[in-house]
Amino acid sequence: MTTVGTRRSVQDLQAAYDRGDKKPLEDVMRAWRGIKSLSPRDQNSFFVIGGYHGEPFEVRKAVDALSPTDIYAYWGGWCNHGNILFPTWHRAYLHRLEQALQTIVPGVMLPFWDETSPESLAGGIPRALTAEKFELDGELIDNPLRSFTLPHDLTDDYWLDNTGGETTPYFKPKGYETVRYPLSGLVGNATDRLATWQHNAQYLNHAACTEKLDSNIKAWLSGSGPDGAGPTPSDPDPSGFGIYTMFEKCLEAPNYTVFSNTTSAAAWNHGASGATELVVPLEQPHNDIHLAVGGFDLPGQTLDSGQVTGSNADMGENNTAALDPIFYFHHCNIDRMFWLWQKRHNQTEKLEGPINLGTGGYPGTSSTDNQGPTPGIPPGTQLDYTTPLRPFTNPKTNAPFTSEDVVNIEKLGYTYGPGSLEEPTKRVPAAVKAGGSKKILTVSGIDRARFQGSFVLSAFATITGANGQTTTRPLGHHSVLSRWSVIKCANCRTHLNVIAHFPLSTLTDEEVENATFSVKITQRGTPATGVKIVTSVN
Repeated sequence: MTTVGTRRSVQDLQAAYDRGDKKPLEDVMRAWRGIKSLSPRDQNSFFVIGGYHGEPFEVRKAVDALSPTDIYAYWGGWCNHGNILFPTWHRAYLHRLEQALQTIVPGVMLPFWDETSPESLAGGIPRALTAEKFELDGELIDNPLRSFTLPHDLTDDYWLDNTGGETTPYFKPKGYETVRYPLSGLVGNATDRLATWQHNAQYLNHAACTEKLDSNIKAWLSGSGPDGAGPTPSDPDPSGFGIYTMFEKCLEAPNYTVFSNTTSAAAWNHGASGATELVVPLEQPHNDIHLAVGGFDLPGQTLDSGQVTGSNADMGENNTAALDPIFYFHHCNIDRMFWLWQKRHNQTEKLEGPINLGTGGYPGTSSTDNQGPTPGIPPGTQLDYTTPLRPFTNPKTNAPFTSEDVVNIEKLGYTYGPGSLEEPTKRVPAAVKAGGSKKILTVSGIDRARFQGSFVLSAFATITGANGQTTTRPLGHHSVLSRWSVIKCANCRTHLNVIAHFPLSTLTDEEVENATFSVKITQRGTPATGVKIVTSVN
């Protein structure tokens, strides 16, 4: 019989610690310090497990299906994004990390950062994940949950992904320590190192940095606008554009296929109109948190709102995100949301509903959708619940885990303690008008190969009133979690078109008829050229 442990929220562990029950949080700290201290060749080390998601690529050259002489391609890691394996692959990933933690402290469980809790809305990130120091066994140590220092260089030079003869933007040297908003972590060439040094010199005080990070998280969660208005007890996301609302809506997704990933949801929404509710996939608020921690101005906010430009931190980019410990506390909450969706839709034993929603394969159900060829799976292969979730092995079969193997989390040995959004809500954000328009704004024509790293689309409506005056209103944002060099990534370049959908429920039909629509792109690196954004209303 499988022993079932409970993954508690970080906030719960912190509250217990503050009451004097220190062991649960101390055990987490002890386990994390342990796996980070292991040899980088140890299969239970954080360096090895953190590297499954992205960098370092060079230690797995043999799995690349393409010829190393193809200078326009490099393998982008084992992670699955933009397809139906996104929730299940990351579930297996967390299970592997938890097993490593338990080799240090038997029975310890990976906590989740409850991102939609009242504590997060009011205070941002739990301090256990941001504090500079932690007292453990009578010794004041560096907080093992705050960052990670690389034991080896991270570089993809092997793939000839260089610019101007210099090392790539996402090269990280041995001794580099991961950073979060408002700091920058671009150190791959002389130009970037100088810019990063100048930027980070403004933020040398850890407490002040943490305050800015928490402020950024709160703004993203609540969808606050340029006036900086935050959540209220009665309405945690009055704009309806924040991460809180995205999580609420993803739990309403009608089937696993469109719940699981942005590619399938975009295809579903492309056919939506009238009374059809837009689907929010689990992967969308997931992307938002990555960019909130990794550093982007809040979409729609002006620079005088206090948000920091120039932050290029590790969580905001796929190649390095999993080397920041906060990645796992974030993804533990993503997995909890997956479990909440399963319970709400009676799919805790078997994932049901259509994988292939259309003839010829639905978007997001192919091994070459969005992220490109899945390692070890031929291009164009239909993905399903029996597709291997490499590199994770099921000890019961000694074969790769599949989605079928990880459907019931209690059979894997864990469940979740209390957290937010466990009960369905019927909250209507303040910005949504009674009798608001059912029409949808579709944004397309955006090739992510033109962008360096992750970026955000923000949509706006400029409305002309009867007196001829115009007002501009935000319609929401769409985060794209990407890589610094997409066009050269074999796991990316087969599906490059970004399509985003924005409900127009904050406008009346009359306002929609009298509106012009625009899209702002917030990005890193050199501004993209030749981007022809297409907008349509249906």
